[in-house]
Amino acid sequence: MSNVMIDVQDVSKRYGSVTAVSHVTFAVNRGEICGFLGPNGAGKTTTLRMLLGLVRPTSGRILIQGVDVASNAPKALNSVGAIIEESRFYPFLTGEQNLRQVLRLRGLAVSSEALASRLAEVGLGTAGKRKVKGYSLGMRQRLALALAMLQDPEILVLDEPMNGLDPAAMRDFRMHLLQLAESGVTILLSSHILSEVEQLATRLVFINQGQVVGIEDRQQGTGAKTYVKVLESERIEAWFESRGAVAERLADGAFVVSLTALPAVPELVRDLVGAGFNVTEIRPYQQNLELQYLERMAHPQEVLAHVQS
Repeated sequence: MSNVMIDVQDVSKRYGSVTAVSHVTFAVNRGEICGFLGPNGAGKTTTLRMLLGLVRPTSGRILIQGVDVASNAPKALNSVGAIIEESRFYPFLTGEQNLRQVLRLRGLAVSSEALASRLAEVGLGTAGKRKVKGYSLGMRQRLALALAMLQDPEILVLDEPMNGLDPAAMRDFRMHLLQLAESGVTILLSSHILSEVEQLATRLVFINQGQVVGIEDRQQGTGAKTYVKVLESERIEAWFESRGAVAERLADGAFVVSLTALPAVPELVRDLVGAGFNVTEIRPYQQNLELQYLERMAHPQEVLAHVQS
């Protein structure tokens, strides 16, 4: 069975003479949390709407677990839950009644216990009995997540789901997403809150001006970069060079090196200590997400040329 849950293949969307999305290609594997990042107007929501069958691509294909969304949306989206843009609810119904109404419209049945469990999971246990007209924006976002999770989806598509959440609620939301991913749920997350995406994402897709300008796998593996800091910073650069590793010196005196030409981290620590270095810190290294984002968005055409080369 394929591990690819979401497969976006050379997708474009044009509205008359305006191209909203141009030749977008990326994939998300089972259990990954993929951050889908870009400025307003970059084509993120249009792409997500095509993925959910709400908009038909002008060209290209989107497959969900191998099923083409355009040709068989019911089957493709059967295991997908989503929050797209601002969720709309009936203000004079309670949170629980809103969930029941959506289920009724879809011809689905969920037990009262399951509804109560979903509301409790998103922090709306007692609030589920209150009318939605009295909900804050953050509470509405929680209700939208409860709706997306009602049928235990294998895939979650979330467009700005953390809008309006206070810091405590945001942390709870983050921990909930991490638990879902650990259980095998695949999450495609679009958000402008980079600090949260940085703590969640195992894969990043950057989009600007309707085009993908970068894809990064943030899981550590072969060739991953490692942050190394020792007391003997002047001597270690030559030590790395003698082993065929290129070391980049950072402002704090530490170095970033690729493990491609070096042993794995435990062996590297042993070798450094054996060579007489006093190691003060060693850990996986990832460039600050905000810097990555700004770098890709500042010169999108230059980045795109590099991606396509």
